[in-house]
Amino acid sequence: MGSYKHYRNNANPGATLFITTTVLDFVHAFRREEMREAMVQNLARQCKLAKVALHAYVVMPHHIHMLVRLPEALTGPSFMRAFKANTSAALRPLLTESEVREFDQQLGLNRRRFWMNGYRSIEVEDEQMLWQKMSYVHLNPVRAGYVEDPDCYPWSSAQLVSRGEWSEEHGLPIQAVVSLGT
Repeated sequence: MGSYKHYRNNANPGATLFITTTVLDFVHAFRREEMREAMVQNLARQCKLAKVALHAYVVMPHHIHMLVRLPEALTGPSFMRAFKANTSAALRPLLTESEVREFDQQLGLNRRRFWMNGYRSIEVEDEQMLWQKMSYVHLNPVRAGYVEDPDCYPWSSAQLVSRGEWSEEHGLPIQAVVSLGT
């Protein structure tokens, strides 16, 4: 068994990262299909804007996992600052009144409106680790009991990878991600 890998958010430009970010106070902001779809669309949009190769993703009720390769000019913290600011701005208007009330319980504590402060990331060091993290991402909905087959969870890249649309060099085609749920 390899050495234990700690989360480190100081990845170098060009790194491949396994990232987890969580909704403020674990609010289940992605319980509705509309919100899960919007998150997938925004994830694809942010990766395209930042020229980040998206290798895998899953949207769970209160968090997301993604496996990305950064371009040489971008660090993990820079990508995540922009990602969280832009997705928050896009997703907040889609919240229902009851969802907004769930967030309101925490607003005074840290002034954030959607995502928890920070995120967790691990730099992927080799192909074996890439596949291990991709498997972890795709099996998340199975472990949570939402589906028996990862390909059956629509807010994940599992079916794109199964269909052969992923490449190690380029990741997932962003247009395939965008059109997956539409």
